[in-house]
Amino acid sequence: MIRSSFVALLLAAPIAATAADLTVEVRGLRSDQGEVRVGLFNDARTFATDDGKIAEIVLKPSGGVARGTFADLAPGAYAIAAYHDENTNRSFDKGLFGWPLEGYGFSNDAPVFLGAPPFERAAFPVAAEGARVVFRMVYW
Repeated sequence: MIRSSFVALLLAAPIAATAADLTVEVRGLRSDQGEVRVGLFNDARTFATDDGKIAEIVLKPSGGVARGTFADLAPGAYAIAAYHDENTNRSFDKGLFGWPLEGYGFSNDAPVFLGAPPFERAAFPVAAEGARVVFRMVYW
């Protein structure tokens, strides 16, 4: 009787959800104009696509750096794709032949070759204690 009461009590107790914060720092901005749009992804199949973005933060640059935080994340593997929307039109502007007109960057400073890097190159772990990611903006 005591044992079954104890099990019932454990099952009825609220389970604390683990939520972590991810601090992001984007360096190497060529100006403090506009905003830096930072997308967070957790699926390799939809990495760096609008449909695959699970969260986004918009940061105001200051002194060539933009900082912000994604709050209440479940521990796991994530990747970031960001761009410096200098003209604040909420679009990643491209010129002739699709060359970027605005800065862009990926977590782990994952290199780019004719498109976004694979998720695995940009992925990083977020533990229950949280994480911090620093990467640089690239300009053509």
